Amino acid sequence: MNNNLKKYSAFYLGTLLERKKIDPVILLEYFLRNVKNARKNEKLSFVKVLKKEAFKEAQLAWKRQKKNERLSFFDGIPIVWKDLIDIEGSPAFAGSKLVERLRKTKQVKNAKVVINAKKYGLISLAKTRTVEFAFGGLGLNSSCKLPKNLMFKGQNLAAGGSSTGSATAVFSGLSPLAIGTDTAGSIRIPASWHSLVGFKPSSDLISTRGVLPLSTTFDTVGSICKTVKDTQILYNILSDSKKMFLFESRKKIKIGNIVDHNFNFLDDLSKKKIEELNLKISKLGILVENIKVPEFQKINDLISMHGSLVNYEAWQYWKEKIKKNLHDLDSNVADRFLIGKSMKANSINILRNKLSELKNNIIKKLNEYDFFILPTLAFAPPNLISLKRKKDYHYINNLILDNTRGANLFDLCAISLPLFLKRRKWLSISILSKRKNEKNLLVIAEKLESILR
Repeated sequence: MNNNLKKYSAFYLGTLLERKKIDPVILLEYFLRNVKNARKNEKLSFVKVLKKEAFKEAQLAWKRQKKNERLSFFDGIPIVWKDLIDIEGSPAFAGSKLVERLRKTKQVKNAKVVINAKKYGLISLAKTRTVEFAFGGLGLNSSCKLPKNLMFKGQNLAAGGSSTGSATAVFSGLSPLAIGTDTAGSIRIPASWHSLVGFKPSSDLISTRGVLPLSTTFDTVGSICKTVKDTQILYNILSDSKKMFLFESRKKIKIGNIVDHNFNFLDDLSKKKIEELNLKISKLGILVENIKVPEFQKINDLISMHGSLVNYEAWQYWKEKIKKNLHDLDSNVADRFLIGKSMKANSINILRNKLSELKNNIIKKLNEYDFFILPTLAFAPPNLISLKRKKDYHYINNLILDNTRGANLFDLCAISLPLFLKRRKWLSISILSKRKNEKNLLVIAEKLESILR
């Protein structure tokens, strides 16, 4: 068997399964062996390996393969799940010792996304580690140790969060596919800092039933993969589409290249690489126009003044369980809950009213442009030593979330794509589009992916 299977995309592995070059049991054993032999930092990707259950699922997939009755192109492919997602026999603990105490004996049903994955034959391999309550963008958790950044070996850098383990699992070859959640950038940040594809759909298009909430308004379930093709197939499965989309290219595409917002914070070399990319996009026959979208900065300014609706909703949902146990939480997470607790009704009303107004402005601009394009992040991952002081942690965490939260607040669908550069290898671009335009977003993403390498 090819010992480099971990380097390949899920689509490639699906092709091997389709042609019976490999079977699901052997494939699962291969990835379990990778987990067993992984380095200590890589093993921190997982909070629990679902070995017994995975073998049962793989045996069933093997029987279907032999009978030519595979349930989907990804039937027999391993997948891992962020520890916000309930799996029967493995309740979600949200990276929290407190939540583990409250839920460890709780009988849970499979989340809807897990049901969909099983329906199409995916093999649930493990639960991945997360920032506590998914409440942070850098990838730190004193309640459940998280891996350091794996792409920058030996440099003690942040991995990104909150879907930290989902990104590091795919990057290190412990799983070909991973599911995360994204409330303000929690998929796209760690994906960007590991040169992976991060996908955040519009709200409600992938069910959050059976997923522990952070913010019921802005939570989304998405994926971290190696390629856009993997993302496309997985989106069809997780959204349980009545019709499996065929992702075919469109003509006369118009993209607005956002040159304010986080582009301003890039260093000169990174700006040059983005500008070169836009020239390549234009050569594909796609119209690219430089535009300003001040709404992204305006919503960040409002959050700085009044607090965040995410913090407010998080406190409202979890307060009865945590208000007497804040000392048990990661102190940075506890601080963010307390911000939500302290928010006044006047600030909440201002935020909701202004958000509605800014969102309408965004929709008008997306009626003129098919897509927005912008850097996913303007900063490389910070050194973990620089995050030890609370003041510095909160400053850098907010700085990173300022880059990504707009897609959630304005309910846009978004995908981040790595540029695969020898220098600035953290550099990534995000494509955004209006709500329920996921099919066309994934079409253009695949088209652009071909010129990013």
